[in-house]
Amino acid sequence: MGCIPPEPGFLEGLRYLCDQNDTLLIFDEVMTGFRLAAGGAQQLLGVDADIVTFGKVIGGGLPVGAFAAREEIMDFWHLKDLFIKQVL
Repeated sequence: MGCIPPEPGFLEGLRYLCDQNDTLLIFDEVMTGFRLAAGGAQQLLGVDADIVTFGKVIGGGLPVGAFAAREEIMDFWHLKDLFIKQVL
């Protein structure tokens, strides 16, 4: 697929550092989302991100992008726009 896998323990260490420093862990799953596993690379590698970005595969060839996040992060924005947190 052209992706370079992380060294063993790297993502776990990154998750730990983010937790210790109250920082969000963001995964770019544009290349890996739904291809490596149903939950993307984070499911396969066993590390949960706080925010995940998706693209390409979700559009079926159309230029589409999306992001997902933990519920408390999504609720923080309080956005009620049609294209945020709602079905079209």
